[in-house]
Amino acid sequence: MATDDDVVPFSRAIAVKQLDSHTYGVHLHACFCIGAVPNGGYTASCMLAAARAHLSSRGQPDTLTAHFEYPTRLAVGPAVVTVDEIKLGRQLSTLHLTLWQGGLLPATPWLTPAVSRRAIVAYATQTDLAGFTGVTLQTGYQVSPAAAPATAPDFAALKEKGGDGVWREPVLPKSSGFARSLRNWRFYMRSDGEQTSGAVDAWIRMASGERIRQPALAYVIDSFPYNIFTLVASPSAQQQLQTPRAPGQETRAEEARSKLWFPTVAMNLEVKKALPADGVEWLAVRISSKQIRDGRFDLEVVVRDAWGEMVALGYQTAMILSLERNLSKRSSSVNKSAL
Repeated sequence: MATDDDVVPFSRAIAVKQLDSHTYGVHLHACFCIGAVPNGGYTASCMLAAARAHLSSRGQPDTLTAHFEYPTRLAVGPAVVTVDEIKLGRQLSTLHLTLWQGGLLPATPWLTPAVSRRAIVAYATQTDLAGFTGVTLQTGYQVSPAAAPATAPDFAALKEKGGDGVWREPVLPKSSGFARSLRNWRFYMRSDGEQTSGAVDAWIRMASGERIRQPALAYVIDSFPYNIFTLVASPSAQQQLQTPRAPGQETRAEEARSKLWFPTVAMNLEVKKALPADGVEWLAVRISSKQIRDGRFDLEVVVRDAWGEMVALGYQTAMILSLERNLSKRSSSVNKSAL
């Protein structure tokens, strides 16, 4: 088994093992954590891998939509995903998925009543994206300035030099070490001062060199540049936060970010098109937030491929908490959750 310091390929990190007809085992790896807690998008991808395995025999391996709720904190280690078939249809099937941790058993019933806890609950609508046909029309959004795709960079220059004069890879501050999950990605941001109003554009690729395949889309929509909290702030707030405290020290924004944890409360994924079977190396993401207030904020993510075609939409509600909440020991009462 991998140690905490090992880098586990994403395809292996979301691998599921069928335990019985409606139960699947997964292992959540430390290299996909923010602090001590596995990333919500990564764990969502693990659940959708179970959905894929469950309905592949029906020819419905692809997720069309999914909704995730995170009632309690996750932990590194084994987990069990149970599947409830809400509706099995010819084109669309709906599953209720629950990811359990704590009190797991090596044999059926796999869970311990009053001990095992629901860490994530989800609904997923599965289909065969390649089998969809029907009306295709442009909407008003598609021809609006806000929908214009990000300019394509010199991908070779980004990989070899870290930038191409328009896009560059930001240098992560030393305080970013707790955000281990984000280091699985390489983010490239605009460096020419041009930016879509009210949004942050980035090109991303996997740091491991793996290609981004369909099962990774839930992880994509929950992975952001380290300083996203600053980037989505108003221009005046950005200017204030980016002021260095002293020469050679981190900016106010970097210092503030190192003390914060942004746990996901709820997340939605809608897939617009299937990626090629062998995946893609690059995706463009556009991230925006409508309001940051009272320790809560929204994030909307539009994912496009290198040709500007929309791949997926993501939306989540998140909280802003002290990182101490992430690292604190779990109370015994949290470990008790009736089935």
